[in-house]
Amino acid sequence: MKIILVDDDRMALDGISRMLHWEQFNGQLVGCATNGEEAVALLEAHHPDVVISDIRMPGMDGLELARYLYEHCPNTRMILISGHGEFEYAQRALQYQVTDYILKPITRAKLNSLEERLAAISAELSADVPPWYACDEALRTQVSQALRKGDMAAMGELLISQDVFRSLADRRDVLGIQLLNYLFLYQEELGKDRDSLDAMRQKAMVEYWKLTTQQERLAYLATQYYDLMEYAQSCKGEYANPIVSYCLQAIQENYTDSNFNISNLADTLNLSLSYLSTVFKNATNQNISSYLSAKRLERARELLRDPSISIKDVCASSGYDHPRYFAKFFKKHTGMTPSEYRNLYAGQPCAAPGGEEAP
Repeated sequence: MKIILVDDDRMALDGISRMLHWEQFNGQLVGCATNGEEAVALLEAHHPDVVISDIRMPGMDGLELARYLYEHCPNTRMILISGHGEFEYAQRALQYQVTDYILKPITRAKLNSLEERLAAISAELSADVPPWYACDEALRTQVSQALRKGDMAAMGELLISQDVFRSLADRRDVLGIQLLNYLFLYQEELGKDRDSLDAMRQKAMVEYWKLTTQQERLAYLATQYYDLMEYAQSCKGEYANPIVSYCLQAIQENYTDSNFNISNLADTLNLSLSYLSTVFKNATNQNISSYLSAKRLERARELLRDPSISIKDVCASSGYDHPRYFAKFFKKHTGMTPSEYRNLYAGQPCAAPGGEEAP
């Protein structure tokens, strides 16, 4: 069981690390930090099972660290060290599922109790648990695909699975937190304001943890997901066509500019690139990046038929910065270098899509 200690008092860190009987709870100290920021770096590097942290620290304190764990590392337990005057403050950590405290001053008796608690956590971690307890990128992909496609059947099949239902009954309930986080990540992908989403996510987490039964938690998750999917579906007709129309016009007006790219276009629309690509493909059955590249390639082919225009100018006038990249891209898509294409087709009208000669 991997453990991180966090305290701005280095002597306290050293004292706790030396006085704990690590073998009693199969513990391994993987790092010590003097503030929350250092702890976050250790979290990302070691993915610990338990964080033991003082509550009062400069910068990112123990409560803020508890919130970070709650939102980003739901399968990591946290134990807070608090003083007598800080206990009311520490009570706020209950909303982040911090239920274990060590009250200062730390005595040998309190360390014995801590070791018993750590042994219990170690036993829980070694027990058989549903596969969803490991933060799973495949699960995130599965959920994201269902959301983007508006596939309620796939989402429903996931929610009613036995693995999910078993997980929702557990006190740790890592899966429920994962699913709520994925829900708000998707809304961020839709372009919604991040600060507003953070507030909404926090409210949803608090509401979710007040629920005590599997049925209540499952119903809450299902309602959250289905409401969002219905909302996204209703917005498709309202927003997709104007977005696509804007994109088509912007590409037509700017594709010869080498500084113009799809990322800038998404920023202009205040949308994520992945969402813009999805909307465009759903409406046109084409990838937006491929559409832009095809426009530039068509322009290059047209200009190459005029021998008076240098290949370097063809490159610049077709929206490409670097002649070498242009030549490589052109050959990949036509089977010829720009010079070979010019020698073969100079003076001929450019072929329209489908192979017919353009008028």
